[in-house]
Amino acid sequence: MKATRDWFGDALVDVAADHENVLVVNCDLASATKTTQFKKTFPDRFFEIGIAEANGIGVAAGLAQEGYRPFVASFGHFLTGKFLEIFQSVGLNNAGVVLVGTHAGLAIGKDGPTQMGLRDLALMRSLPNVEVLQPADGVETRAMVAYAVTHDRPIYLRLCRQPQREVHDQDYRFRSGHPDVVRQGTDVAVVTMGGMVPVVLDAVELLAPTGPRPTVVNASSLPLDVSATTDLLKQHRHVLVFEDHFIRGGLIDEVGRIVLGLDRHVRFDAWGVDDYGQAGSPEELYERYELDAPGVASRIRAATTNSPEIGDSQR
Repeated sequence: MKATRDWFGDALVDVAADHENVLVVNCDLASATKTTQFKKTFPDRFFEIGIAEANGIGVAAGLAQEGYRPFVASFGHFLTGKFLEIFQSVGLNNAGVVLVGTHAGLAIGKDGPTQMGLRDLALMRSLPNVEVLQPADGVETRAMVAYAVTHDRPIYLRLCRQPQREVHDQDYRFRSGHPDVVRQGTDVAVVTMGGMVPVVLDAVELLAPTGPRPTVVNASSLPLDVSATTDLLKQHRHVLVFEDHFIRGGLIDEVGRIVLGLDRHVRFDAWGVDDYGQAGSPEELYERYELDAPGVASRIRAATTNSPEIGDSQR
């Protein structure tokens, strides 16, 4: 088990060996963002900016305009906190920067809400030409990094701090925007992303053998393909979303808009972080916000137990 930030560091070195235009713009966080090995391997392609994310974004945008593929790495909270610079330098110029935001969600623990990436999805989703990627494991991280160097579209790569087990095998192929079904079930679709994918899978096991048997969907890249997601969700009568992010502006909103467009009635429920976050151990925080396996299982059970019959269901 490794964190997706660790897998990212390994994958970046691998792709850079074949793509000489790949650079790293670092904001004094090489150890935390796992770009240290890149620095050792390709010192001439590593630019240390210091604790200056706004400047790093500007430097990366300039490098992208000259044909390079820069990865600018920092904590997701700090990086997207420079939203004006991202909007002006990356978004408006359609600059091919890969913004790498680590320490997503509650797992940063005792450092608390001043450093938690809990509103980054909402910010980055608002930019019409920025693609958001959040891998669920090492296999998907490698696939996403390989994908990111094949084009020059602006990307926000959201990475976790907590170790995660593999949920994909080596035959997995990443398709941008396509909902990835990691467990096939019936009646209920549970949609999530990133570090919540293995948690939801564990929660489903806790529901067995007498509880609901949900389909588990890894929505690892946004915007979601509306057609593919619609075809998947309309096969179910109940859709639930869990995300390690504020309840507004992130995956919940993305999926909710698609549910509203379905040509049949589907009940929709969702859960995420409903305040600014707190300080504590990751275990304590996930338990507090019911985003650990028992909490997710409890919410799935409650939502499906109270779910109306199909003829009376709600959008």
